[in-house]
Amino acid sequence: MSQLNINGKTESLCIFGNPIGHSKSPLMHNALFEALGINAVYHPHAPEPENLADAIKGFRVLKYRGANVTIPYKTPVMELVDELSDISKFTDSVNTLYWKDGIVGGTLCGTTTDPYGCIRNLEAFEVTPENTTVALLGNGGAAKAIAYTLVERGNELTIVCRAKEKGQALADGLNKLFAGKAPTVQVVTFAEFAKVSASIKLIINATSVGMTPNVDESPLTEADLTPGQVVCDIVYTPRKTKLLQMAEAKGCRIVTGEGMLVHQGIESFRKWFPAETKDKTNDELAAIMRKGMQG
Repeated sequence: MSQLNINGKTESLCIFGNPIGHSKSPLMHNALFEALGINAVYHPHAPEPENLADAIKGFRVLKYRGANVTIPYKTPVMELVDELSDISKFTDSVNTLYWKDGIVGGTLCGTTTDPYGCIRNLEAFEVTPENTTVALLGNGGAAKAIAYTLVERGNELTIVCRAKEKGQALADGLNKLFAGKAPTVQVVTFAEFAKVSASIKLIINATSVGMTPNVDESPLTEADLTPGQVVCDIVYTPRKTKLLQMAEAKGCRIVTGEGMLVHQGIESFRKWFPAETKDKTNDELAAIMRKGMQG
């Protein structure tokens, strides 16, 4: 809905994060509102960490229709909702707030659409993340959600992290949950990764390293990469991170992150506006969002 058409019936949605100036979510969702004729507007909000609880109270009081949540609030926001999805309980991560049964002001629910977005983005690049060897960089909220889905699909997963004990805790949880159903999840530190890299077919960066404004940073070095690997980054600003630049130069296939944002955004949008999107395909919604991202 164009801001010029805001009126007394306009609904509000938002994204909570800090920093948030890089986010393209407002462009994507506002483009959908305008294209689908939905009377709503999507705002970026950057509360300080000590004010997150007050921000969610404001969300409730003002009866926002829904929200996305990004770094660093995907885990802290869990304590501020009424009901969590099973995957959010396991991953300690929420990136979407919505009202149960669509009753605004009722039961506030939290879930994560991150893994859906990541998998759909890989598939759009003709990469099928099933029954292959995958290295997942990081063990934060997004990483946990993506790891859950990767193991569920039968992949042989290696978690790469700074603190091995934290990565091992995630691996232990996955191995217990999927015992007998998937290969055992392994853990290595970033310093150890070069020793196992040659056996990895797909690398997914699920950390924020390399994100604007720290565009000269990369979670891996050139020596960590092997020609022929597929390297995916969930960071989307900049579009081609330093990691992806190095990977491309090394002879790897690269998968940029903006597609993940689009596809997780579609899943969120369907939770907020199920009736308005039931007759729309993901490709239709993705085309609108991508056009909106161009500004």
